[in-house]
Amino acid sequence: MIIDGHAHLGGEYRNLPAILETLDATGTDMVVLCPADAPRNRPMPLPDPPVKVPGKELSWLINRFLRQASRSRSRQQHIEQGNREVYEIARASNGRVIQFYWADLRQKQIADDIRSKISSWQIKGIKLHQSCHPFRINSTVFAEVTELAAAEELPVFIHPHSKRDVEDLIAFSGTVKTPLIVGHLIGLEIFISMKERTAENIFFDISCPPLISDERIYLALKEFGAGRLVMGSDTPYGKNNTRHIIERVNNLKISQREKEMILGSNLKNILRI
Repeated sequence: MIIDGHAHLGGEYRNLPAILETLDATGTDMVVLCPADAPRNRPMPLPDPPVKVPGKELSWLINRFLRQASRSRSRQQHIEQGNREVYEIARASNGRVIQFYWADLRQKQIADDIRSKISSWQIKGIKLHQSCHPFRINSTVFAEVTELAAAEELPVFIHPHSKRDVEDLIAFSGTVKTPLIVGHLIGLEIFISMKERTAENIFFDISCPPLISDERIYLALKEFGAGRLVMGSDTPYGKNNTRHIIERVNNLKISQREKEMILGSNLKNILRI
């Protein structure tokens, strides 16, 4: 089974017909979908990372840009609207689109809102983005939401903003049972340096292909093993990402079983499907 473990509504995934066409063309069974940060009917072209910016530093540079770009109310409203659009698409997809609800922990009574969406929308996971929606790992609301996720057996996908956030997440990871999927290999070197404190419920998303090098994927494999990696495309941030990331995993010099784990088996177990 192949599952695109992290994607947004837009580009090749702009609507249900386009989603199904992309999944079929790439041999992908399912996609985990959440909103994009803005209307993106076309793929957002991404240049190759500047040589002067090492992979481990590129994430922090991008995060600073995202923090500035996400301040407008129009972007926040688009994400809120996008959650409903993803719900409608998932409901009509015959199980091929899996909704992760993009939650803003700054909202009042956000845990109640998530609990309502679990009941009414049957969401399958929660997405948190510290650059777009600033919050602290060491906060009551984060603890409340992750405890709710654990009680409902839902994974949490998190995009950390800073090095301190990664350190706090490592310290927090062993206190909750729910899987915590860290986006884009952000802070990988910190996880490695604090490996003994990194709980086994931490998983690593390897999207998006234009910005993640094979070198960093091999580093994650070496330190944490194939059982902790999840394949994602991060569509529409890049063109033909689903095809590219599947090809890259299949070209890794690892066993076929390990490739299958990254391509979908790990996430299938996390999602209990």
